[in-house]
Amino acid sequence: MKIDLHVHSNNSDGTMSVSELIDEAKKNGIDTFALTDHDTIQGIEEYQKLDSDYPMIFGIELSTYHKEKPVHILGYFKNPLPEMEELQKFLIKMKEKREERVKKIIKSLKEYFNIEVDYDEIKKNSHGVIARPHIARVISEKYGYEFQEVFDRFLNNDSPAYVEIERLSTEDGINLLKRNHAVTVLAHPFYLTDEMVKDIISYGIDGIEVYYLEQNINKYHKIAKKHHLIETGGSDYHGTLFDSKMGVPEVKESAYLELIQEIEKLK
Repeated sequence: MKIDLHVHSNNSDGTMSVSELIDEAKKNGIDTFALTDHDTIQGIEEYQKLDSDYPMIFGIELSTYHKEKPVHILGYFKNPLPEMEELQKFLIKMKEKREERVKKIIKSLKEYFNIEVDYDEIKKNSHGVIARPHIARVISEKYGYEFQEVFDRFLNNDSPAYVEIERLSTEDGINLLKRNHAVTVLAHPFYLTDEMVKDIISYGIDGIEVYYLEQNINKYHKIAKKHHLIETGGSDYHGTLFDSKMGVPEVKESAYLELIQEIEKLK
């Protein structure tokens, strides 16, 4: 069985629709994937309207902050979606704040780099949550820069045009997802210090991404075993945005079955 538990659509910062992702998954022989868009569940609603028989897993990747560092928490839900009014209200507010942030970044790009981009053009190319990749695409097309070059020169965290986004604390984010019937998993832990990973485990997270291309799989497998955490993983696929392939790295079927078992326990 081929599984990918970390995939993004164009409802956040991916380049493919949910329908296109399903086609891509079938082309790559992937039996199931989890849609884990950043701070939105619009893609899940899109999937439900497709009336597809492809067995997609419902998820989200929630933006949080711990010790002044971004931490992404994956949440996995039951199908059909449970009642989660609190989370949906939070995501609506977050979307509004992201739109305000984009307008501030546009202003700063003009001020510091004399780069002019149109908000409506950026919004037109997004299908849900607006993020820096949407700005980068418009700059790339208008000025001829490579996509990554835009980030490196103008949109990185140390750029004068960078605008911080308001985020939940990691502990509050985990608790928000748990209150709204999600299995919680720490995404790509290799970006964090070992001390931060320990902190996040102490907040009661359910699992940790073990199978992720750039990290030491054995290291995080040992951490998962030591702390009795479920193991997940995936490609963090964003379509044509980054150099990645759906279904890589390979996630063990036993890890997938353990996640499904935990999802089934949700109330």
